Amino acid sequence: MNIRQLEIFVQVAATRSVTQAADQLFISQPAVSKALRELETAIGTSLFDRIDNRLHLNPAGQAFRIRAKRLLAEYQALANFGREAARALPLRVGTSLTLGQISLPAAISRFKAQYPQTPLTLYAENVEQIKDRLVRGDIDVAFIEGFASSRSFHAEPISQYPLLIVGRPGLVQGTLTVDQLAVVPFLLREKGSTLRDRFADAVHRLGADVVPILQSSSTAVLINAAVAGLGLTILPAPFAQPYVQAGTLAVYELPGVAMKTVNYAITLRDAAVSPAQRAMVACFREAESENQHMSSPDGY
Repeated sequence: MNIRQLEIFVQVAATRSVTQAADQLFISQPAVSKALRELETAIGTSLFDRIDNRLHLNPAGQAFRIRAKRLLAEYQALANFGREAARALPLRVGTSLTLGQISLPAAISRFKAQYPQTPLTLYAENVEQIKDRLVRGDIDVAFIEGFASSRSFHAEPISQYPLLIVGRPGLVQGTLTVDQLAVVPFLLREKGSTLRDRFADAVHRLGADVVPILQSSSTAVLINAAVAGLGLTILPAPFAQPYVQAGTLAVYELPGVAMKTVNYAITLRDAAVSPAQRAMVACFREAESENQHMSSPDGY
């Protein structure tokens, strides 16, 4: 007995005609008749009576039909198991603090519209913490900026945007100079963060160094301090744009310095990537694209 025989039996039982069943299954009448004979031989009993040139289920056939339909339904559920299980399994996502603030809400909203049954576990931490979670298996996919090449990870670029030096308007007169780097107060992220590292690399190339008066892992703290006039800070363009448009922050140019960050979707190199993970990457890419589009009118 096999699944195909059961499918043919159920179709014949529904139509009570070998001819109609053959037409609906797109096979020949002899193939239908052969499958029925083999099925009856396999189970050791006849399932149909022929009355007035039509097939009628006998009592054994009626009982067999109930169980056959149940088995076929279970078989179909097993055949769909991969797709259904992929949507039911939890997806664990990590983001850097910057991307968590910029793109996480929009990306998750998009993803939930496509995968409403998929449970989510989300982490928003600094880049090193997110990398550690990925290595430990705590998360399935990470979204971080400024990734360094590694044999352990597969990195897929999803976006990039400029990093801007911003502060309260009038805090610095004219263009920022290298000499002013030693005297102008700076408000910076913690060491190891991409924003801090990109800025440090840039000023080192100019032969300078900056010691911040305020260091914080919270971008919100740095923004509030900059708006209050405590010093200059480094922000991704999507963060800076609303404050610049409102006039509460201004962009300060440092000649010879052009900073940017590239953002990546990161997975373990040898780990399987599920359809849900691929969908999440696409959702983050779309959210990042919108952020770049919103920042572009002012040249950021």
